[in-house]
Amino acid sequence: MIEEEAATQEQLGSGPPMQKKKHKKRKASNGRLKKLWRRATTQSRGITSRKEWVEMLELHSDWKSSRQDNLDMCLPGPAITLAKESSQDLINIDKWQATEGSDHRDIIMNLLFRQSFSDGGGDGVGGIQKKKKRKLGVVARVPMRQSSLINAPTLPSWANVRNLSGMGGLAVIEISIEDCDPGSPCPLMPSERIKDVNEDSNSNSWTSLLGKSNGGTIHDNSDSKVQRSITACKVNLFQGSKLPRCISDVLMFLPPSVAKSELDKKHSGDIIDALCGLKLTPKQLRSEGYPFIRDQVESSSMDSHKESVESEINTYKNSNVHDISTDIALDLINAVAIQVSFGDDDVVDQTESEHYVKTFSLNKGTPPRRPKIFSIDCEMVQTKAGMELARVSVIEFVGDDGDEENSIVVLDYSGVTPKMLLDVKTRIESIQLFLLSLIHEEDVIIGHSAENDLKALRLVHNNVIDTSVLFRGDNGRKFSLKHLSNVLLQRQIQNGCGSSGHCSLEDAEACLVLALRRAKHGSSFRLKEAAKSQNVLDVFQKVKGFDHIDEGDGHIGESSFAERNNRSSVCIGPNDWLTSRSIGNGSHHLLSCETILSSMAMAVPSWLASKKPSRAGLLWAKLHCEGSRDGFKHEMKKQDEIINSLVTSVPTDTPILIIFQRNYSKANALTRQRKAATNPKATCSWSGCQEQEWEQYISSCRNCEALWIGSV
Repeated sequence: MIEEEAATQEQLGSGPPMQKKKHKKRKASNGRLKKLWRRATTQSRGITSRKEWVEMLELHSDWKSSRQDNLDMCLPGPAITLAKESSQDLINIDKWQATEGSDHRDIIMNLLFRQSFSDGGGDGVGGIQKKKKRKLGVVARVPMRQSSLINAPTLPSWANVRNLSGMGGLAVIEISIEDCDPGSPCPLMPSERIKDVNEDSNSNSWTSLLGKSNGGTIHDNSDSKVQRSITACKVNLFQGSKLPRCISDVLMFLPPSVAKSELDKKHSGDIIDALCGLKLTPKQLRSEGYPFIRDQVESSSMDSHKESVESEINTYKNSNVHDISTDIALDLINAVAIQVSFGDDDVVDQTESEHYVKTFSLNKGTPPRRPKIFSIDCEMVQTKAGMELARVSVIEFVGDDGDEENSIVVLDYSGVTPKMLLDVKTRIESIQLFLLSLIHEEDVIIGHSAENDLKALRLVHNNVIDTSVLFRGDNGRKFSLKHLSNVLLQRQIQNGCGSSGHCSLEDAEACLVLALRRAKHGSSFRLKEAAKSQNVLDVFQKVKGFDHIDEGDGHIGESSFAERNNRSSVCIGPNDWLTSRSIGNGSHHLLSCETILSSMAMAVPSWLASKKPSRAGLLWAKLHCEGSRDGFKHEMKKQDEIINSLVTSVPTDTPILIIFQRNYSKANALTRQRKAATNPKATCSWSGCQEQEWEQYISSCRNCEALWIGSV
């Protein structure tokens, strides 16, 4: 990589002392440069300290100026790589990394707002480091800090950022493709362009761009010495199918979140005590319609054989529900059955309140223990006799090992699909018997609208945490568990359809995590209905220029790219896109570019070029491609020209994300039409063929492809 000058040893022997000293210093500098260069190009995270990155740039500049042969090397830079693979086979489309749309938003946030940190390797002065002995077991590392205005999320598990400290710019380019047959491959998508490289003997611009012989590495182009790396991804842009989302909605806007200062106020005490503080009060239990024992019969039916029956029921704690005899279960449950009321209702149907049981208190001879925490969810099915219990899932929180969200499944019985219900003979009494042996009166049950679950189980329990009440809005509105999980946990649940059904085990786990997060973070962990999504570009402008300077030596501090950036933000795209995304706030350069065929499309690589004094710090572009009689022939040529220019002219310190989406406008229009047609008051109809067409367009809109272009 870096070679020493010729005849150095001869000069050392005969040259004056000053020349020897200069050579010794230059040799030490070159050695330091080799070490930093090796870290930047071979280690998974590269150089993480901004001080060391600046040191490498200065050493490289000195090395370059000292050479007589004008030899230059392409500087390394930031890159997005796969965490578990050193390289990627781009030709094998099936091996592309499967990702979510939010993954790429999180990577963008890390590139812009994650602050670099010192790992103890760059304390040298003037490019020369003095070796210092380090005590065993001690690693000099400054924790990675967050930007003052934004919290950079955790990187996706599949992704790795190399040389974060070398960030000098970022480009996000959306390619929106319309009028594309959803059932056929689109020639503008990267997977199809790469297939052409692999199958067609005639080369195209992607041949040199991707490097047919070396997977994810871009070879030297004839016009540039720049070397690039590519990480190709399949992108599931959005979840569900009710409403399609465009790339900008997923990547450009941050979901409403709890302020950092509020989240830092964690519960300092015991998590079990904090959970017990979230239980419903007796008044809340009544108002929410939970079953409770009717006063006139509370003790008359249980006093005679209570202790003996309880002891026998407790022996079934470790039994399998399927192994419990139906007759025995009926006899034991009838012996402890009670009559109940629901909420504030005085009149109760006798058939609705029969065969209820109440959880037992711990026996007097049992050693005292902490309350156990259980999360429950039930699924019901419609039968000729009405709604019947089909599946019950119970998980127990076991966080005493330091992992406060660790749980085990203690019961997951039956299911809600026809296949799961075949040959099911177990009665509800067997389930009740098992639950009575497992859960005691002192324990806590967590559920979402858990009164319905307890009614389905015919169970009375007074220590309940109801997440529908816990996260109720300021106006009294209750939110669905799916919505709470999606917004607060960034976890998608209840997406099953057809034969898969809802998963009660998944719902029970979501309830448990929601309650635990609330116990740890307090009332700040909640939905904020008035909160608005933040635009990444707006946040970038607010943070821009607030660099950190170390007071001790005056050197550059370990700051994020957004904080040390002094260049402008540039947005290029159609007028309706610029206005609908609220980009025109006066803090960005806005350029109208209606289609990719417009001459303004070439402004994308131009604004990022290193020779331009007005080079953009952050560029966000949307290039619209629309099919014509000639298909996408002209669009393909222009797209290749833009991508080739990006690779050859953009500096290596600027990673580039190019993400491709098909048929968003058509999918959105069909979704609106479908919503209107399926309205009960609508006069228009919605046929099966229309439903099939809508599903095809939604699928093509959701399944995107992305390329992360960085430095080798």
